[in-house]
Amino acid sequence: MLETFPYPWAEKWAQQLHTTLTQLFPSRAQLSTVAAAAGVDTTQVNVEQAIARVWWEVLDYTGRTGLTRELVATALDQLPKTSPYAGFLHDLLDDRPVRTEGEPRGSYGAPRFLHDDDQIMENEARLYRDDLTMQIGRVPALVTTLNRLVELAPAVCKLTVSIGGEQQEGTAFRIGLELLLTNWHVLHDEKTGIRATAAWAEFGFEDDPDGSPRTATRIGCDVATIVSDEPDDWAVIRATDPLHESWPVIALSTAAEPEPRTPAYIVQHPGGLRKRLGYVRNQISYVDDRVVHYLTDTVTGSSGSPVFDAAGALIAVHHAGGRPQEVLGLAPTKKNEGIRIPRIVAGLAAAGVQP
Repeated sequence: MLETFPYPWAEKWAQQLHTTLTQLFPSRAQLSTVAAAAGVDTTQVNVEQAIARVWWEVLDYTGRTGLTRELVATALDQLPKTSPYAGFLHDLLDDRPVRTEGEPRGSYGAPRFLHDDDQIMENEARLYRDDLTMQIGRVPALVTTLNRLVELAPAVCKLTVSIGGEQQEGTAFRIGLELLLTNWHVLHDEKTGIRATAAWAEFGFEDDPDGSPRTATRIGCDVATIVSDEPDDWAVIRATDPLHESWPVIALSTAAEPEPRTPAYIVQHPGGLRKRLGYVRNQISYVDDRVVHYLTDTVTGSSGSPVFDAAGALIAVHHAGGRPQEVLGLAPTKKNEGIRIPRIVAGLAAAGVQP
């Protein structure tokens, strides 16, 4: 795959590599270091533009010059072994089939937001300075939040689907005795609209407190039961195997109203890896009756994850991740979008689905 000439932008793996490099090396200084080490003549690339566009030009260059493999190898050398991106890069280097994420993307990796776009405005960039410390008086509330999220986390699962002979991954969570909620684009091909031909969930795909991997429980899912809405990017699917009673049900009926300038926490399977919590730089920046925007970190594979407020109440389903951007000289930040729960509840009711 990596020897393809020119760079095969129509391929999902090629688009995901662009997104991955943009997430891994979101500053011009980082990009220049990695690209130069891989043999890229950076004088042939306009680095004075948005970082996603710079990476686009770099990959175009490596496709023409046969340096894509060297670029991927160089990027991998910069990562710790525990990086959620390492497996994807290893698969590319070994010419193994890669699992991709079906999130719709436009030019230069732009996500398909339902409201506006992923551009970080100055007021959003100013939500954070370089200081990520917290007043000591607020720590007990944070501990309470984290404990609640640990209680809810077993409801979240990794979802793998097969579409047209290819596999893609996302996240889902339990909303009923047998029902799982995720995104439309996780269970469908975003270009053709073809529905998944097979799907399965992995519950407990996570680590022990000491970092050791736990044994996950694989649950079959019936693709014939999929009910979905493409415009609002939600979908539900029923499990064919019993779901353990210890895995909580995240009730849609108790969803909360998100508020700007408050935290958003995301329990997710980024990159299809073991379960993680997004909780840093996680302020909500925009809310309307359809979507919520937040700066919480996500990557490909996070689609379909539940988004919670500081009380551990469900507020949205994550559906689109933004591109890292440098604004006002601050650390690269990215804006993400989730679908509001009342919007999904109304859609489920209209489809006759009762969680």
